[in-house]
Amino acid sequence: MALRLDPEKPLAGEIRVVENAVIVPWGEGKRQGMARPAGVFTADGEYCADAQTYRSGGKPTTVEPICPTEDQIDRTVAGTMLYAGMSYGHFGHALCESLARLWAVDVFDDPIDALAFIPKQQMTWPERSLSMVKNITDSFGDLPRHTAFNKPTRIERLVIAPQGFGTSGLMVGCPEMRDFTDRRLRQTVKPAGPDKIYITRSGLFRKRGRFLMEDYIEAKMEAEGYTIFHPQAHDLETQLAWYKGASVIVSTDNSALHLAAFVIPPECRIGILLRRPGTIFEDFQLQLKWFAGVTPEIVDACTRFWFRSGEKVQYNELYALIDFAKTSQALKDAGLIENADWVNPSEKDIDEAVKVLEAESEMAFEEIFL
Repeated sequence: MALRLDPEKPLAGEIRVVENAVIVPWGEGKRQGMARPAGVFTADGEYCADAQTYRSGGKPTTVEPICPTEDQIDRTVAGTMLYAGMSYGHFGHALCESLARLWAVDVFDDPIDALAFIPKQQMTWPERSLSMVKNITDSFGDLPRHTAFNKPTRIERLVIAPQGFGTSGLMVGCPEMRDFTDRRLRQTVKPAGPDKIYITRSGLFRKRGRFLMEDYIEAKMEAEGYTIFHPQAHDLETQLAWYKGASVIVSTDNSALHLAAFVIPPECRIGILLRRPGTIFEDFQLQLKWFAGVTPEIVDACTRFWFRSGEKVQYNELYALIDFAKTSQALKDAGLIENADWVNPSEKDIDEAVKVLEAESEMAFEEIFL
C-alpha cells in the first residue's frame, strides 16, 4: 500500500461520486501498524481504495475493514458530502492530513452540504474531534459545515476526492491543493507583525520537544532584531498575518512552518534549526518549495539529547543541545544574522540547565545517545 503524488499532475479528474456510500469510522478487522480498519464502501459493499487515508506515501492510517451488514449501519444521512478523511487534534497532523481533500470544495461542480470526517480518537460525541480542524479551517473562508461519524453511516451522496497532501513525499501537494491554500490564504491574509521573527518552542507543554537553553538562543536572536514568537499564544489569524508579513523567519523544524508555507511570499527567507535526528527537514524543504517557492537554510548543529527517564524515546519530544557557535556562524553565512558571537555553554551550565528542566517539569531526564 502506497500513495504517491506528482506535484504537477492535477487530480480533479479523479473525483468521483458514490451514491449511498457507507462510511465506516471504526471497523472490524486487523490493525496494521498505525493503521486501523476504517474507510468507505459503495452501496454494493465494494471497498473504496481511493478513500484510504495516509500519513506519508508509505504509511496508511486506515486499512480495509470488514464491510458492515445492513443491521450494523447506524443511520442514513441525506445530502451531498465530501469525504474529508481523519480529523486530528494535533495541529501538525490536522494541517497536513485533515485538510488533504478539502481542495475538492473549490473544483467540484455541485454544492457540497458538509465535510465528512472520521475521528482520530474514539469518543462518544464524534463532533468533539473537529475542534482543531475547525480552528484551522476558520481561516479558509466559506467552507461547508464539518461533521464526523463514529458509527457506520450511509451517506446519500458521497464525493471522494484523492488525498492531495500529507507528510514526507506527499508534502509537495497536488496542484489543486496548492491552488486551494493560495487562493484561500496567501491571497486573502493581510500581512502584519514585525519584519523578522524567531519561532520558539520554549513556552510549549513540557512533553513537547525543544532546545535545551533556548532562552540563550532567544536573547541572541532578539539582539539581532528578531521578535520572539510563541505561536500557541496567538490565534491562527495572528499567526498567518505574522508569517505573511515577515521577510525573515528563523525557526526549529516544527508545525508552524507548515502553516507559514501556505502564506509566505517567495522572497521570504527561512532558516530552520534542526532539533532532532532524521530527515524531517526534507518535509519542510518540499513544502516550502512547492507551496511558496522558497528554499530554506538548514542548520544541523545538534550535539546532545535528553529524554524523560524510563520512557520510550520519541524523537519529536527530545530536548536537544545545539552547538551555539556553529549555529551562529551558519546563520551569519546565510545572511540571517550579523554577529557569529554565540558561545557554547560549559559543562556546569549544561548540568544546571538540565536541573532547571527537571524542576520545572517535575520529572527526571536522562541523556540519550543516538
